[in-house]
Amino acid sequence: MGLFRKKSKKKDTRETSGQWMTVDEALRKSNGDFVENDVDAILDRLQDQLKNADRIHNETIHEYNEIEKHLSDIRIYETLPKEMRTEITDLAGSIAGFEKQRQNYLEGNRIISDEKYKKMEMYADEIPEKLKTMEEQERYLMLVKNDMRQLEGEKGSVTYEKDEAVKKKKFLIKFSCFCIALLVVISIVLFVVGNSTGKSMLLPFMVMAAIACIYVAYFVVTIKNCDDTVKKNEKLTGRAVDLLNSVKIKYVNTLNALDYTYEKYGCNSHQELAYIWQGYKREKEEEKKYKKNTNLLTASQNSLSELLAGVGFKLPNMWPHQAELLVDKGALKEFEEVLTERHRKLKAQLDFNQKQKDGMLSDIKAFKKKYPEYAGLLKNI
Repeated sequence: MGLFRKKSKKKDTRETSGQWMTVDEALRKSNGDFVENDVDAILDRLQDQLKNADRIHNETIHEYNEIEKHLSDIRIYETLPKEMRTEITDLAGSIAGFEKQRQNYLEGNRIISDEKYKKMEMYADEIPEKLKTMEEQERYLMLVKNDMRQLEGEKGSVTYEKDEAVKKKKFLIKFSCFCIALLVVISIVLFVVGNSTGKSMLLPFMVMAAIACIYVAYFVVTIKNCDDTVKKNEKLTGRAVDLLNSVKIKYVNTLNALDYTYEKYGCNSHQELAYIWQGYKREKEEEKKYKKNTNLLTASQNSLSELLAGVGFKLPNMWPHQAELLVDKGALKEFEEVLTERHRKLKAQLDFNQKQKDGMLSDIKAFKKKYPEYAGLLKNI
C-alpha cells in the first residue's frame, strides 16, 4: 500500500521516483526520529491526497453518469417505433436547418460597424427627414460657393478698374507738370531767340498756346473721367463687399449646421449617411429574420425536448443542441462509439482512483494500530 511518492535521487542508493511510500516508510525517511512534527507533515500530505482523490472521484463520476445517460438515450431512441423516430428526426432536421440559418447570419459580412449601427438605431426616427435637409443644405452650400466665387471675381474686376483710374490720374498729373516745365523752357528759348534776332515769335507762341489749350481740355476731361470711375468703382466695391459678407455669413451658418450634422451622425456627406442608413436598414431586416429564426428554433427545441422527455430520455434538454446526431444515423453511431470508449476510460479511472483511496485508508488503519500514540492526530482523517 502507498501514500507518498518517493523522491528521486541522483545516486542509486535512493528510491526510484514515482513509487508510493507507506506511512512507516515515510516516517523512517524522517531521519529515523519519530517526532510529532514529522508525523504532522506526513499526515498533512496524506490528508491532501485523500481530498484530491475525493475531488477527482466526484468530477469523474459526474462525467461518467452523464455519458451513461447519453448512452441510455441512444438505446431508447433505437428501440422506438418507426413513426416516433420519424417525428423526432423531422423536428431535429428543422432545428438543424434553423441553426444553419443563424450561423449564416452570424458569419455574414457586416455592412456597417457596431458604432454606426448604434447611431442609426438612436436617430432612426429623424434620419429620413434629415437626409433631405442635408441634401438641400449641401446643394445650397455649392450655390453659395459659386456666388462667393463670382462676387470675388466682380470685386477684383472693380478694384482693378479703380486702381487703373488712380494710376492714370497720377500719370497725367506728373505728365502735365512735365509739359508745363517744358512749355516754360520753350517760351524762354523763343523769347531769347526773338530778342537776339529781332524776329517776331508770335506765331510759335500762338501754336504753343493752342496746343496748351487742347491739352488742358484733354486733361480736365480725363481727370474727371478718372474721378468718376474711382467714385463709381468705390460704390461697386462697397456693394460687392456687402454682398460678399452677407453670402459668407450664410455660407458659414450652413457649413456649421452641416459640420454639426456630420459629427452627430458620424459621416462626411449626405451620400455617406444615405449609404450607412441603407446598410442599417438591411441589417435591421436581417435582424428581424434572425429574431424570427430564433423564435422558431426555440419553439422547435422545446417541442423536441418535450417529445424526448415523453419517451423516457434521461437528457431531453441536451439533445436539441446536438440535433444533427438524430438526423444522421452514421454520425449517431460514431458518437455512440466515442461515448462508449470514454465511458470505458472513465470506469478504469474510477477503479484506479478507488484502489488508491482504499490503499491509503488501509495504511491509516495499520498506522493507528501500530502507533496508537499518534491516533489523536488522525481523528480528522
